[in-house]
Amino acid sequence: MPSNIKISLTPGALEAAVLKLINSVNEQGQLPALLEVYIEGSEIDQTRFTPEVKAAMIDYLLDRGVQIEDVEKLKAGGYDEHFALAYDYAVSSASGEDDPLDAARRKGGGRGFGQWDFTVDDFSEVEEQGIVKDNILAAGALDYIFEFGERLGVFNLVDALVLNWSAGSIDVVEGAAAARLYRYWKLREERASAEERGMVYRRVINKGNTEVLSRMVVNEPFPQLWHNLMAEVAEYIDKTERVDEGFGEFSPVSRSRIYQATRELQYNLTEYCTGMAHVQAREFYAQLQECFEILKDDEIMAYFGGNRRKSLWTVIERLSKEEFGASPNIAAHRSLAVDGNKIFVWIANFNESSVRQEDFVAFLQAAESYILNFTNASGDELDFGDEETMDDEEEFADSESDDF
Repeated sequence: MPSNIKISLTPGALEAAVLKLINSVNEQGQLPALLEVYIEGSEIDQTRFTPEVKAAMIDYLLDRGVQIEDVEKLKAGGYDEHFALAYDYAVSSASGEDDPLDAARRKGGGRGFGQWDFTVDDFSEVEEQGIVKDNILAAGALDYIFEFGERLGVFNLVDALVLNWSAGSIDVVEGAAAARLYRYWKLREERASAEERGMVYRRVINKGNTEVLSRMVVNEPFPQLWHNLMAEVAEYIDKTERVDEGFGEFSPVSRSRIYQATRELQYNLTEYCTGMAHVQAREFYAQLQECFEILKDDEIMAYFGGNRRKSLWTVIERLSKEEFGASPNIAAHRSLAVDGNKIFVWIANFNESSVRQEDFVAFLQAAESYILNFTNASGDELDFGDEETMDDEEEFADSESDDF
């Protein structure tokens, strides 16, 4: 079965999914079997041919009308150039590196244009009626991009780096680093501006201070809903530390308030992360990945890394000092981006009837880390206010007894 087709058992969805599967099989013909022949004779590690990569390769070959009629020729390497291009494309698109600007230049706009699923970590598929999981994951990707690209300043740092290079201030004249810098410089006018990115952040997660267009709807409720979830996590952790088996699977502390706050965010992000936001998230993420590739290039790290152990983070620290006169708290910003994204993944996957203990604990750990690093990164405090005192019966109520 094609890996990009999911069978849903919700009313009215099964028939449509089966018809889509049949059409996909008819369209692909013998390509999946021929792809397996190529993989068997390829020098590439077979474990790299994941279902997502295979699906993207098939899409690529179909999009270009590649005709493979001679199996013996295939076994002898006669079609290797087509499969090699398909593999290179599939790896970049499945990982989110396939920039929509590049895809738009390909004939047909690129059949696998939307392969990236907005995640930065692995997650298990959970479907819940009324919740659009991809909307939530796309919002999480935008939050990740905002924290790294805007608040940590990666976009501005690379803009400054490329401008200094174009002006001759940085002595990098050839090799991979020069090629990356030149490509970024050439595409600078095609990239979304800081103001355009800012309006997307405001519309979806209401972060930043960018002025929005008069007709644009801003997700005004999101900051308070996010604050509510963090407050419930802090309250839950405080309670669990005061009782036996507080963090165990059968803890007497109710999770119901956390679950309610999670559901409210599910509905909110499903409603607001719509329309063009998905394509914009892909474009911004591709640009962010390109920025990281420039900053962690060996020649760039040698140029800016100093005498300490060279890494992407030391380059960012050095460049920030040179360009902005201050070094950011990189560890705190990384936590807001990475742990924040884990929280979005929790929200997207949440289904109260199937919450696993290990997933809930991982969510608590990510949320706790986010809360602790928020002040270090922004200088502001997450003020949860004075919680109303609850009696023991309400405090330790069974979460399943609550009706929302």
